[in-house]
Amino acid sequence: MKDDPLLRLGVVSDIHAQLADNGESLVPGFGVETFEETLKTFRDWGVDAVVIAGDLIDTGLVRELEAIAAAWFRVFPSDLAPDGRKVERLFVLGNHDVCGVRNGRHIFSDDETLRREAIETDLPGVWRRCFGEDYEPFFTKRVRGFDFFCANWNPGVWCNGHAETACSGCEEAFGAKMAECDPSRPFFYIQHPHPRDTVYGQCAWGVDDGAATRLLSRFPQAIAFSGHSHEPLTNEKSLWRGAFTSVATGGLQYTSANSVWNRAETAGYENGICNWYLPGVAREDRVIFMRRYDALKTMPAETNVGDVRSGLFVTVYGDRVELARREFVSGLDLGPPWVVPVPAKPCDFAERARSATPPEFPEGSALIASHVEAPTRGVDYMGVHIPPETRPSLRLDFPAATLGGHVAEYEIAAKGGRRNGPPQNSATRICAVGGLYPRRHPRFSQPEYAIIPLDRIPAGAETIAVTPLDSFGNRGRVLEAALP
Repeated sequence: MKDDPLLRLGVVSDIHAQLADNGESLVPGFGVETFEETLKTFRDWGVDAVVIAGDLIDTGLVRELEAIAAAWFRVFPSDLAPDGRKVERLFVLGNHDVCGVRNGRHIFSDDETLRREAIETDLPGVWRRCFGEDYEPFFTKRVRGFDFFCANWNPGVWCNGHAETACSGCEEAFGAKMAECDPSRPFFYIQHPHPRDTVYGQCAWGVDDGAATRLLSRFPQAIAFSGHSHEPLTNEKSLWRGAFTSVATGGLQYTSANSVWNRAETAGYENGICNWYLPGVAREDRVIFMRRYDALKTMPAETNVGDVRSGLFVTVYGDRVELARREFVSGLDLGPPWVVPVPAKPCDFAERARSATPPEFPEGSALIASHVEAPTRGVDYMGVHIPPETRPSLRLDFPAATLGGHVAEYEIAAKGGRRNGPPQNSATRICAVGGLYPRRHPRFSQPEYAIIPLDRIPAGAETIAVTPLDSFGNRGRVLEAALP
């Protein structure tokens, strides 16, 4: 029957287990506790395989990988489910997994010790000791009749975020084998960076050099899983259905809405952390992005949150593939499941946007604008040191847009002349921090605010307006207030 599951997958990425400076224990909050609980959830759900789309560990050290392996075997002893079924491991490495010599020096300063502790020094040997299987840069597995093509990140190649070459051998490794696959049946491809020009469109950090897109565009039945960007799964652009299907996997660590920006002129989110990486933005300009802060200056400066850890339950049926989005700390769903038909049919962002409901503010909502003295972000990165400074600023307080579709961001625009005139060039965007969370989570409805330097508000402006948007850019009704 079409409603009998043919395959069940648990899918996660970016666990980032991190060894502490003592070289023995894991950093609190960056251990394997959530990962292990996630594996238990997958086990209890009855998965046939678990996908990890890279960055199992943070610093590329053997002891981190040993912790990941120990968690796996505590949940799946000898790779077996409680009923005796084998549960396949479909783990690929990301940039953090193979960077121990580069990133582990603050823990092991001695060169010989560092080489011994870094997994890339003896990747095949370390992998076999941890998981009892051979390491291969590119490998295939078959699970319940479905083919998986897996590409590891190439050791010695660090990331640049915009044209990752570490998996670019996938065409030569898999092209011929993929051509033999049944076109009426999905197959799966796994790598760490996103295939270029798929999820999040052209506005993404963490994409490859186009190799996977060239390869998979030949196969409409292909479904790709990737990580790397840490974008929340509340972003509907985490699913792309074009020449093939591309799925971002969220992540179990560092969840934030900082690597994606919808329009180049907004230069990222004002409360994001990745403005530094945006192409075409002068370094000196990036310092003006304002911190989020409260009167006690205790609010985090960025949207990077530690209590959103997400992944996917994937169920393959005869006529469709369902992808359920789950946040594993709260145990809540992040939105309705995505459904990909079998055989696959393209459905671009514009088509999906037309059927989406814009987010809306609750009835009776008000925008409050007030003057504050607020600190700039400052820069201390890659040899550039620009201290933060306090500037006269405008603080905007407003309720979260909790009605309609899931809110992704807020546009802020000063207006002049006619009260309902068009937004001027002062338009900017902030990530909706509550929008990173499941709708039933308490933080989803937490009030929002923004800080804008007064010198960025055009002369003659009379009002300030805030508009909620979903991840497709659909706009809800505006809140507006007179400038103080």
